[in-house]
Formats: sequence, C-alpha cells, structure tokens
Amino acid sequence: MLDDAARIASRHATMKRRPAGPVWVFGYGSLIWNPGFAPAESRHALLAGYHRAFCFWTMSARGTPERPGLGLGLEAKAGANCRGIAMRIDPETEAQDLEMLWGREMYSGVYRPVWVTLTPTAHGPAENAPFTALTFIADPDHPQYCPPLSDAQKARIIAGAAGKFGPCADYLANVVTHLAASGEPDAELEALLEMVRELEG
Repeated sequence: MLDDAARIASRHATMKRRPAGPVWVFGYGSLIWNPGFAPAESRHALLAGYHRAFCFWTMSARGTPERPGLGLGLEAKAGANCRGIAMRIDPETEAQDLEMLWGREMYSGVYRPVWVTLTPTAHGPAENAPFTALTFIADPDHPQYCPPLSDAQKARIIAGAAGKFGPCADYLANVVTHLAASGEPDAELEALLEMVRELEG
C-alpha cells in the first residue's frame, strides 16, 4: 500500500511531465461511469497498443488472501486497441480532482500513471486530431500483478472470489453492463462473463 507521501510524490512527478493545455483522463473501466469528479467535457477515444484485462490479484476489494480475486487494468499488447471515454478536468477543480484520482487509483501502487496519445473515435466530436491524456496502466513489476492466465483460469478465479466490496463476478458484470451503456462494449469481457455465468450454473 502507498502512504500519503508516496501518492503525493507520484502525483507531482507525473504532473511535471504533463503536456501543455488541459488535463484529460482516459477512463477504460469504472472511471467511465464513476469518475469521482465532474468532467468539463467528455469524448469517446481509442488508445492503441493496450487492452483491458483482469491482470492483477485483489485480496481485499473482490477477494481474500486465501482466495484472491482479479482486478481490471490496462495491459500493453501489440496490435490491440482499447476504446473508452476521455474526460477533461475543469482547471478550476484540477488540484482536488487530481488528488481524488491518486487517492483512488494509486491506493496500492498496482497502477502506473502515464501520459498516452488518444485518437477520437467516430462517436466523438468533429475534431479528429490525436490528443494526450493521463491514464493508469497495470504495473507488471508490482507484487499484485499476476502471471498470464487463460480465459478459463480467469473465469474460475472470478467465479469463486469475493471480498469486502462483494463478489468478483459482480464487478465483471458491472463493467460489462456499463461499458455497453457507454457505447463502448468489450466483446472479450462479455465472453469472459459468459464463462463465469456457466461456472456459476
């Protein structure tokens, strides 16, 4: 777990590398429907070279030390594309919005904050020029990061895990539902959910 000092240091180091202009945040999971701040603007966008994946262990939120669950992150993958929602932070609330984001996303340090280049998609505004945004990707060097798992292995883990925030399967279902509602459905996660439901009977 990161303490307050480590989170502050991480935030300051990341913001020193910020590009000129407003701060955009790329949401690919729960940030899409529950960002924790009021975006000044939102647009559909695509991040090349990454995909959503249940790729790290969770021993509290959706699992236990005895039976860990899996958490969702962005993983680098050649040829992959991740579609999500980019949200522009209001300059008037930038400091508190960024503090909230670090408190939420950098709780354990399993994510790394990075600046990435996004491309607006057909659902977005008239402007088609790429732009830079902040996002949080899974850190493969973190102790919670798990080795490569097959879809069948992921389904068994998710179907059998639960933590203080409820069953891991409920989290997956929530992600699938909200991604579809946002206009950015994820076929891979939908297929994974079907496998989990089959295991649950």
